[in-house]
Amino acid sequence: MTLLTAAYTARVPRFRLGIRQKVLLVLLIVLLTALGVSGWLALHEEKANLLKEIDQRGSYIGRFVAKSMAFSVVGYDYHTIQLLLDELTSSDEIDYAKVTNVKGNTMGESGFAGWRTGVEQVASQGLMMFTNNIQIDNETVGTLHLGFSTTHIMKHMENQKFTLLKREALVILLIALGEFLALSYIIVRPVGKITDYLRSNVDDSGKLVGNIPLVSNDEFGQLAHQFNALSKQLNEANDKLHSKIESADKRLLKANQQLKQLNNEFKLLSITDPLTGLFNRRHFDELMEAEVGLSNRHGNPNSILLIDIDSFKAINDTYGHYVGDLVLKSIARTLQKNLRHTDAICRIGGEEFAVLCKRTDKPGAMETAEKLRAAVETTLLVPETDSELTITISIGVASIPYQAKNTTPEQLYKDVDTAMYYSKNNGRNRITHITDLHQEDSTTELTNRMNKEG
Repeated sequence: MTLLTAAYTARVPRFRLGIRQKVLLVLLIVLLTALGVSGWLALHEEKANLLKEIDQRGSYIGRFVAKSMAFSVVGYDYHTIQLLLDELTSSDEIDYAKVTNVKGNTMGESGFAGWRTGVEQVASQGLMMFTNNIQIDNETVGTLHLGFSTTHIMKHMENQKFTLLKREALVILLIALGEFLALSYIIVRPVGKITDYLRSNVDDSGKLVGNIPLVSNDEFGQLAHQFNALSKQLNEANDKLHSKIESADKRLLKANQQLKQLNNEFKLLSITDPLTGLFNRRHFDELMEAEVGLSNRHGNPNSILLIDIDSFKAINDTYGHYVGDLVLKSIARTLQKNLRHTDAICRIGGEEFAVLCKRTDKPGAMETAEKLRAAVETTLLVPETDSELTITISIGVASIPYQAKNTTPEQLYKDVDTAMYYSKNNGRNRITHITDLHQEDSTTELTNRMNKEG
């Protein structure tokens, strides 16, 4: 339906041949051709009839004059013959007359001087020549030559042609006018109504509104009736189509929302530890990469806490992996409760956890680590064994930026892992910062060197 709207809202060209002009042009061409052929045939027939009439009249006059001149020819009465010939050529019909005897000698001739050179030349001047024998008692005594003029025939034909042209022009004008009026009322008017309806009765949604206002009983009335029925069907189909499109859009929108939700869930699953619900090692590495880069560029402090559950293998061996999983979940909840919402806690694997303390320097990180250690130590776990378990953790801490150098994530993790293992290997349930470990190593090395020197 939108194509229909576009077709009738397009700009109408300044000059175009409408139905009236096209049909009228074709009608004029057909009428001119038909009447022209008819007129030519009529003139040709009229000319043939006139020539036939002249032929009959010439034969009759020739016989009559030949019979009248018989005695004058026999008596060699040249004067009488010439008088008769002059009398004949004085009429409008006969322009040339000549009498010869049986020997071929001219006894009299009348007509234009230029024509008196011979019968052959006279015949070429546009005259109709008639030759009659002059007889007495069935004996030929001479020959009469009469030349009937065709000038009056040509004039008559010209008059006929002019009259025919006027009559044809009048007939063409009357027929064209009648056909134009009939065409305008019978064809163009209903077509114009249909066109105006299609141009002005299409709404923004592409639906046809209303019916074609045409009540005639001819083919255009049937066309309007069929078009109105088709328009109704198209509108109903359009409504159903829009309804289906809206329903499909809603389903698609719902599907997109479900897809987004699934994508978010998949994304969350991809960065989440399934047992504890904390971030996993993969996400921890991404956070480390981003935060270490920011610290190296802008000098923002960040700290990493690496936490390991003390004697976790013994818990698994004594109580089983089910209790071990309960311990991991309990530790995860305890750690989350005692951290800021800006801190990110991850389960690295097994019984190890890592905490990224954003914008936290060494004192702040040590304070957070002690808070976590004390919270875990004071939280008693009572699994299904009815035994109270006291869990402790060992924590390693590393803070960046380091002085006068940039740090890679790998180096930072190596440092915090070293600090964590130092805590485990030196009594457990304690906290070690990597810089303290470095300072202790430096002090021990200095003491050993002084003892050797002493």
